[in-house]
Amino acid sequence: MSSSADGGQRTVRPRRPSHYAERAKAGDETWLEDCVQEIVGLQVSDAQRTICRSVAGQKKTIVQTANGLGKSYILAAIVNAWLYALYPATVLTTSGTEKKMKRTFCKPVENLHDSALDGAGLPGDYKHRPERIDFPDDPEHWFEATSPQDAGELEGVHSKYHLSIIEEADKDDVDAKTLDSMDSLVTDERDRMIVIANPPEDETNIVADLLDKPTWNEVTFSSFASHNVQVELGEADGEQIDGLATLWKIKEDWQEFNEEPWPGVDEALRMSDPDSPEFRKDLDKRWYRRRAGVIPPEGASAHRPIEKDAVDAAWERETTSTRVTPHGTGIDVARSGDNTVVVSAHANQLKVHYSETGTDHPTQEARIRRGTDSFPGLDEWPDHPVAIDAVGEGSGLADDIVQAYPKASRFDAGATANEEQEYKNCWTEGLAVLGQWIENGGVINDRKLREELLVAARVVEYEENFYASRGTEVLKASPKAVIKEVLGRSPDHLDGALMAVFASEGKRAGSKASGTGVWGT
Repeated sequence: MSSSADGGQRTVRPRRPSHYAERAKAGDETWLEDCVQEIVGLQVSDAQRTICRSVAGQKKTIVQTANGLGKSYILAAIVNAWLYALYPATVLTTSGTEKKMKRTFCKPVENLHDSALDGAGLPGDYKHRPERIDFPDDPEHWFEATSPQDAGELEGVHSKYHLSIIEEADKDDVDAKTLDSMDSLVTDERDRMIVIANPPEDETNIVADLLDKPTWNEVTFSSFASHNVQVELGEADGEQIDGLATLWKIKEDWQEFNEEPWPGVDEALRMSDPDSPEFRKDLDKRWYRRRAGVIPPEGASAHRPIEKDAVDAAWERETTSTRVTPHGTGIDVARSGDNTVVVSAHANQLKVHYSETGTDHPTQEARIRRGTDSFPGLDEWPDHPVAIDAVGEGSGLADDIVQAYPKASRFDAGATANEEQEYKNCWTEGLAVLGQWIENGGVINDRKLREELLVAARVVEYEENFYASRGTEVLKASPKAVIKEVLGRSPDHLDGALMAVFASEGKRAGSKASGTGVWGT
């Protein structure tokens, strides 16, 4: 709206598509951001403006950003502006995370399409399955979102103005074939391609390859470039925007990821910038990828479920309370050469009650149930959560325990985690729960358990993987084999401790599909 001569309000008529098309043809790199603001109705931040100008002026753009910049939203706006201003035009989008693409990209495309032009909406019909914008009278003018596996089916499709978009390009589903298929649609100087990704884990990823190619214009942002952060720092005007990174969140992540006091904005920026002489290579990998917006350098700290300092503190810590009946018990049944181990969580202390080498399972079962001179036995604690892990010949012992005690359950390390939006499986979740228990004041006093925990603290790391079935990235811990390789034996005491804490938290130990492993608290 704008003021009229008599002090009233008059509606500003939207500019015709030809206005922006002529500017695009003339090489005006600001046409796209103006169309996004004036027609689509999105106020463009400085970081988003940089992306618009790269698409307007460069044939190929690779955007590597930290979290919280609103990159998916500006892409959704660009789709609508492209189809409004240019004709005939096509936009093909794919993503390494198809379910997330529908939620965080396609839905904004639809919303912005329907709310543009002050609520009047843009031409074309937004449709689903597949997600697309159709122009019924013009089949050569369209937008479509497709899975990376299907992108190749559209090779050879072309229009006067084509835009290829790849979101979440750092994910495994986007490979060289996907890039080639999308790139094949970019045939002349009017076409464009943009690839957007968070920094990959390392330089073996396809995104790292693009960053080294001179034909791609590289655009990188840290979370400090977020509109909200710029407003807080007085570098930009406007109101805070929900969903974008804030300075508060950046400070919190610095302290959580790096376990250091916040050094201040200027210092954190210098330590996070690979081109700065003060750049640090020992910060947490999550900080580099999520906040600095760069590939983690060699020497970056790993994200681990169990920390060495926490294990040392648990070994030195005195027990502050006692509890006769455990909160939970874990039993790891031996295979040949291993130990059958019983560990219980008593208040804030992990006690190894029983450890015996070999596979004399009938004798071991009797001692686990009725006790020994130093172990009361499960018959003394019949109604508390017990998790038991066994394979092969040890399954008979495990089945007997599950039948005998109402809150006993088989533990399946590979089963879907209780917190399935955060952890890949029960092994990963169990390590996380054990690590948190230790950090929150837990006490250990068994030397073998301490040794196994220290090895785990050294060799077990999290990696973040996207799983299409869950529609999100989840944490997956290194396998048990890496601990066993260093120890030269199976980490039976660690297994027992993990299950004891897991059980004490009332976690489901078995497969959700089978319905096993449900305990009361």
